[in-house]
Amino acid sequence: MDKKNNYVITKKDGIICYGYFNNGIPCELYCEPEEQESIVGNIYVARVERIAEGIGGAFLEIGKGEECYLPFKKICPIKLSPGPKDKICGGDLLLVQITKDAVKKKLPVADGNVSLNGKYFVFTLTDKRSGISKKIKEETERNRLLNIAKPYKTADYGIVVRTNAKEVSEECLTNELEHLRKRYEKLMKKAAISPGKTLLYKESPHYISLIKELPSGELSEIITDQEVIYERVKEYISDYNNGDEGCAMRLYQDDYSLFHLYRFAHFYEQAYEKTVWLKSGGSLVIEHTEAMTVIDVNTGSVIKKKKQSENLFYQINCEAAEEIARQIRLRNLSGIILIDFINMKEENLQKKLMSRLDQECRKDRIRCTVIDMTALNLVEMTRNKVRRPLYEQIRLCRTKNRQG
Repeated sequence: MDKKNNYVITKKDGIICYGYFNNGIPCELYCEPEEQESIVGNIYVARVERIAEGIGGAFLEIGKGEECYLPFKKICPIKLSPGPKDKICGGDLLLVQITKDAVKKKLPVADGNVSLNGKYFVFTLTDKRSGISKKIKEETERNRLLNIAKPYKTADYGIVVRTNAKEVSEECLTNELEHLRKRYEKLMKKAAISPGKTLLYKESPHYISLIKELPSGELSEIITDQEVIYERVKEYISDYNNGDEGCAMRLYQDDYSLFHLYRFAHFYEQAYEKTVWLKSGGSLVIEHTEAMTVIDVNTGSVIKKKKQSENLFYQINCEAAEEIARQIRLRNLSGIILIDFINMKEENLQKKLMSRLDQECRKDRIRCTVIDMTALNLVEMTRNKVRRPLYEQIRLCRTKNRQG
């Protein structure tokens, strides 16, 4: 197997298995039933069915017999029906985008701040403030990107520059800006004449839309052994790249499947287990609760072999910090994360450990925030939620296979 960064998509027993691999080791893993129909990212003209003041939101109709929940925020959604623009009433038509699928008895969740996502830019239709990714640090590059986007900024939408735009040619960036502007104009024209409960835009499956989220310039090749997926991905890339050559795409046709070549079954099993072993002999124990994820760092067999010391604990904690950042991304953990490192009394080592964890978490393309270490030496951090965690995806796929 070539030593490079590959995005691999395959299928096994009706399950789409896909992941971003660095030198054959997964950085991100996902799986979903082939027939599963997610509506996250879809844009609708929704009709307000009823206002729920008690819970600060409204229930909307988005299709025949289909509903979603819209939590009220400071910025009012775009209203497509007559009436006050800053007040939502029953029967109003709103432009909304789905941000969460239905879970058990909970309805899908919608957001009034509709966004059109590209690989390098995001057009935000309600929150019209513009900005740039905090991960782009160099002032010269930040100014270059903001100047490229400036001619496309209007009073109708905001433009956010994504991390992927860093060091990309002006031609590629302007091509995407022009593409997003045309998408916006087409969407708003359609919205203006559409009745309530109309689907305006349908998002591609996650295994396809993820392509524009992966780090630009780092992806060597997209590989799949499924002809239908190959054709869909090719079409998607041609729509979104807009002059950017991007990475290579290959239809794998060997008899030995990609599922086995990239050891998906093995890596899924590892990512589902609670215990992660460290090279030093220590371990992590990852527990999921309703409110948060708790990660415990254990010394394991290390203290049996070496004399206990602050420096030894610091070395194990640093190794754990690196692995924790990797596991958080691999398992797609989000929300509140509480880490119980091995206790260290020296304050300077505690600060160095916090800095190391923060440095490792900055490698994640999804925003992670290392907050602080409490008086009980517990580290608090958060990670933005963009999709259900891997253990829930695996559980769902196993349930579908048993039912099938």
